[in-house]
Amino acid sequence: MKKIIFYAPLGKNTPPDKIGGAEAGCLKTKKIYENAGFLVVVIDKPAMSQGRLRFLIEMLITPIKMLFTALREGKKTPVHIVGFYTKIAKYEWLLMKIAHFCGNKVIYELRNGSMITTYEEGSDKYRKTLEDLLLQPEIVLCQGQEYVDFIRSNWNVERSYYPNYIMDDFMKDNELKRPHPLRLIYFGRVTKSKNIDIIITVLYLIRKRGIDAILDVIGGYDDEYKKYLDNIVSTKGIDKYVSFYGRKPFRFIAEKLRKSHYFVFPSTEKQEGHSNSLTEAMGCGVVPIVSTVGFNCSICGCDELVVNEIDAEDFANKIIRIENNNEWAKYSNLVYDRVKANFTQSIVSKKLIGHIDKLF
Repeated sequence: MKKIIFYAPLGKNTPPDKIGGAEAGCLKTKKIYENAGFLVVVIDKPAMSQGRLRFLIEMLITPIKMLFTALREGKKTPVHIVGFYTKIAKYEWLLMKIAHFCGNKVIYELRNGSMITTYEEGSDKYRKTLEDLLLQPEIVLCQGQEYVDFIRSNWNVERSYYPNYIMDDFMKDNELKRPHPLRLIYFGRVTKSKNIDIIITVLYLIRKRGIDAILDVIGGYDDEYKKYLDNIVSTKGIDKYVSFYGRKPFRFIAEKLRKSHYFVFPSTEKQEGHSNSLTEAMGCGVVPIVSTVGFNCSICGCDELVVNEIDAEDFANKIIRIENNNEWAKYSNLVYDRVKANFTQSIVSKKLIGHIDKLF
């Protein structure tokens, strides 16, 4: 049996409301390996969820775990390091060096969407560390095509595109006859960096233009931020048209998606990478209207669905223009077909295993 050592955040001992796209994506990667017949030896990435002291202890212990695990499993077992660079680039560099010292080949996976900015704004010392992480591993997996292009243009080295994906059985026929009123939806973490207030204002502006529309917001939130959002809804007089559902199982979210028209995503989250929510919405034929953060542009693959500035008027105008031109069905099919061709389990997993098999 082929084996692989997998250093990643998998949500161990993490409260449900703290689990995000990183954990979800890494669990999918683990599943790909297992479905391909690999024995996955997990080394959990230290997390702050259990307190600062426990986090510091885990940070000290994990390199020792990497050393002994690599020696125990042998040189033929590759080490897959899920990387978040930024503040912990040197730590991930250390783990890579330990694996190479033990004779193991390394896969370094670049997650989140801030690597290029981090590199360009970093010190010379930081840049050298990040360059080592991009150039020394036997395989580098890039969550965004932008990273593949960046590495090629800077160092003339070819790296591998490994996007997030959705399960094959999630893809149903795209239903274009969706009942009105027009349904806007957001699902994911309900936090300030996701600009939920902008989404609420978009609804208000659309209704002001005479379009009958409602908004569903699904995801965990803290009480203070929820009060802030409730105040906006109340002030704009759209209480009847906005529903907050809190955290819900994915089955509930999928049912809502297949009835929705627009996924509004004005995120400015600094660590935004390949959004699972964006891919899932597109896979249900929901037309996304997105910011330029992370890999939104390359995921959508359509400039008409991207807003360059975080301005509610601009987001609203995109939707109003599509509605006035009767183009919703066109864009719904466009994004649905894009997911079907690029971001499904069978397509992405085949590419990943194809890369990894070369190490054996």
